Amino acid sequence: MQALKNPVFDEYRTAEYDSRLYSSDNVATGVESLNDVADEHVDYYRENGFLVVQKAFTRIEAREALAGLMDLIDGKSPDFTEVQFEQSVAETLASSSLENRRNSVRKIKDFVDFEPRLRVMSEKPEFLKIVARLLGSETELFANQALIKPPRIGREKPWHQDHAFFNVPMGTPIVGCWIALDRATFENGCMHVKPGTHVEGPKVHFKQRDWQICDAHLNLDRDVAVPLEPGGLLFFDGLMHHGTPANRTSRRRRAAQFHYVPEGTPRIEDEERMAVFGSEGKNVTC
Repeated sequence: MQALKNPVFDEYRTAEYDSRLYSSDNVATGVESLNDVADEHVDYYRENGFLVVQKAFTRIEAREALAGLMDLIDGKSPDFTEVQFEQSVAETLASSSLENRRNSVRKIKDFVDFEPRLRVMSEKPEFLKIVARLLGSETELFANQALIKPPRIGREKPWHQDHAFFNVPMGTPIVGCWIALDRATFENGCMHVKPGTHVEGPKVHFKQRDWQICDAHLNLDRDVAVPLEPGGLLFFDGLMHHGTPANRTSRRRRAAQFHYVPEGTPRIEDEERMAVFGSEGKNVTC
């Protein structure tokens, strides 16, 4: 097993949260396949901010992508360094077995130039055709990452908007694509969304359990859970409020996530983004 060099750990520690923040009362359904996405479903996305495709990728495609992720974690691409571990394993990771190392990863990012199996997923023609319809333009891959909730220690990702993290101009349409590589369930941390919140504009984010929307600013009645089988896909708007509870089960919950913007979208500086999403000087508290 290759020794870890300067491992990177999550900035945030595991923290307790109110279980009422995530509900399984409402469950998204969506369409069966990418070929089933019709104009009415594009309209649904624009109105609600999300769309589920239950079998967007085959089980084989999901397994191939997962194998690529595991190879990156295992160090089979020596030049790849974008692996982030859970903060809770900081003191034990150096002496961990390969299996425990795999079960300690929180996030992997910027992998498409290192792992062809993941690049293939991000460039699937039938998939990009739907992304372009949702964007209303030709697509450009803005961000790529794998979001992992390891068994028992995978922490919560509190409610947030992805645009709060992305340096593109306000008003830029962003389509997030969350693809389950394992079975994502209520218990192991499936996605949750709040329909219609994407039209309410940017929300101030605070450093609490993460860079997040304040719990007290959330409408708890607008929660829709999105459990998915491997290969299932959630399309969601960059301003959609979404989050995932912690994984306290013995099963991994791994997902690939790609974000697309219109081709040729300019970039902005941190200061411009933070002037909108940051709490400084806005006379608000959390």
